[in-house]
Amino acid sequence: MHIYQPPRQNEYIFHEVARESYFEIAKFFDMYDELKLTMNLSGSLLEQLIEYRYDKLLENFVRAFANGELELVGSAMYHPILPLLPESEIERQIILDENIKKQIFGEEYKRRGFYLPEMAYSRKVAEILDRMGFEWIILDEISYSGKLDSFDKGKVYKIKDLKLKAIFRDRKISDYFVPEKIKEISKETPQEDRNIITATDGELYGHHHQDFYNKTKEAFTDGNVKSLKVSEFIRQFDESDLEEVDPVASNWESKEEELLENIPFSYWNYPGNKIQENLWEFANLVILEIEKCKADENYGIARVLLDKGLASCHFWAASGKTAAIWKDIIWNPDTIESGNLFLIRAMRSIREMPVAKRMEAEKRFLEITRLIWDMHWNKFYEK
Repeated sequence: MHIYQPPRQNEYIFHEVARESYFEIAKFFDMYDELKLTMNLSGSLLEQLIEYRYDKLLENFVRAFANGELELVGSAMYHPILPLLPESEIERQIILDENIKKQIFGEEYKRRGFYLPEMAYSRKVAEILDRMGFEWIILDEISYSGKLDSFDKGKVYKIKDLKLKAIFRDRKISDYFVPEKIKEISKETPQEDRNIITATDGELYGHHHQDFYNKTKEAFTDGNVKSLKVSEFIRQFDESDLEEVDPVASNWESKEEELLENIPFSYWNYPGNKIQENLWEFANLVILEIEKCKADENYGIARVLLDKGLASCHFWAASGKTAAIWKDIIWNPDTIESGNLFLIRAMRSIREMPVAKRMEAEKRFLEITRLIWDMHWNKFYEK
């Protein structure tokens, strides 16, 4: 389960999701003694839970972690699409995420697994995770070969030439409401010894599925269903039995036809999408120039703004594509603009920034703003 809110999420939405989903998920551990859960509590979410003084909720998660019911994984602090970042930024986001988890969960937090935001995988990222000592990652099933339903489900694999292990989620089951689907499978094949690996956004529980208690209870108390933390599941397999795999660059919503065209991250970086192209050019400019100014007195402020400006959400909000599950058009000019603002504010923060670079950044910022609202009023407004 992955729970996350973008940096500086709208406060009303944040509190609504916390009330409808996060408090309800935290109750699971008191309600179901059998439940074992692996979760990414994203650093961006934790930062805002601290800011808004959700002490009780954090205490519930800390208790579940201490009791061994909850396994935590590493991730990237502000949920960027890691394959699209330079290596130094990938490592920085991972370390930031680890620091805030240790702040809340203590030195007992020993990350073994890693959650890739949007399950966006590339070989470059796998090599970094292997070097940083992570033991396993979870990927979407399409990452196995670029095709769906193309591998033995419920097994553990080893990434080619690395120590890093991989498991693959069942997309079809994960894309439904998991407890409901597991209950159906349990009824159909009660005697079958079958491993099912699922991974979903936690906001499905309560925020998107309002009446989930009965179905969740049925699944978690079904004698034919046993839940395991991912690391527990992986320890059941001998190293010598693991099949070697070289996953393809992809994400958990990739389509087979996109991967054939070598478009692995279409929702965040689609060829010909002018807003996304300009955002990435701007982001890379800001990374380059900010890192030249480490001696500046405002470097720390600029870095925080830049870190948040690399979050996936505003690139995704500029997609204009149809969402795979909800079938809505992905378009939110305010979200795109908020990411653009993080980037320009990072540049503006540096006192010693050369005037020429400062003006180049302002021009890029204004061009992106123009593109956003030109697209909105001329293409999406009437829809």
